[in-house]
Amino acid sequence: MSNDANWYGEIFKGWQAKQLGPKPTAEQLATVHNLKARPGKQALAIAMGLRDCGVTGSQIVIACGAPQLNKMRGFIEDALLKRVAVPMAANGHQVYKLEVTAKGKQRIERTEKALAAAEAEGNTKAAEKAVSAVKPKAKAKVAKVKKPTSKAAKAKVPANELTVTERPEVEVPQSASAELLPASQL
Repeated sequence: MSNDANWYGEIFKGWQAKQLGPKPTAEQLATVHNLKARPGKQALAIAMGLRDCGVTGSQIVIACGAPQLNKMRGFIEDALLKRVAVPMAANGHQVYKLEVTAKGKQRIERTEKALAAAEAEGNTKAAEKAVSAVKPKAKAKVAKVKKPTSKAAKAKVPANELTVTERPEVEVPQSASAELLPASQL
């Protein structure tokens, strides 16, 4: 993950502390990366939110070039981060101040353990792979039962297992049927 910090070199080179506040620390960036955010604008916006002063939407736009709130909102919905209530900024903009939750700390610990285990083996590619392998559990998918469609498959299934759907009969009034049929068929 040492390469992750190098990704932000160009951004930090032109950092405008007067407008953007202090740069996110290496620890804040590592926290975001260990939560499974890859290096980039989204991770930078989250790291800026972890600062003591938080971040405003306009600061995110200045630093990243556009609003970058999708990943932040996703982490909040997944309960890995939580928003801390803080007053509005001096310019009237909303401040996003973030904290890591207990669930987020657990994910960070799992990621760090996987990274340490892979580095202990001395394989850097395995370390990167181990870090990417620590992912949240996927939701179980419900299997759909398909009914046989071919005649041969239907023949193999006992008749009592096939379901028959009944369609209600629609009654057509006499006057309506007379209008639809040609005179020769009446």
